[in-house]
Amino acid sequence: MIFSIAALFRIAKIRKAQFSCLFTLSSIGCAFGATYTALILGEKEIHVCLSEAQDIFGQFASVIACGIFPMMIMGAIWFAGLLFIGTILLYISRAQNQSWVDRKLDETIPEPISQISKFHIH
Repeated sequence: MIFSIAALFRIAKIRKAQFSCLFTLSSIGCAFGATYTALILGEKEIHVCLSEAQDIFGQFASVIACGIFPMMIMGAIWFAGLLFIGTILLYISRAQNQSWVDRKLDETIPEPISQISKFHIH
């Protein structure tokens, strides 16, 4: 959401489809990385809690309760990494030239006299 707002209000033109695709893929990668590293980091604590649980609901609750600290830490670290990656992707996805739609909307470019109609008054 941070980068969608930044892309919307950026003064420089960006390739929104390219940025969106690359940011989605990097978000998926960061989410997988956060989950995997949190499970690796909290593996010992989670196994201790799982051995004490009696049923499936107890196992689920013990994974959440015993693994919450590693999950929060890894989530914060990977989120900061995603912000860094998003900033790089926003920089890479800048459009160097304006598209024909942007040129039509740009009022600083003078319109040729031959294309001015009687209904088009500046």
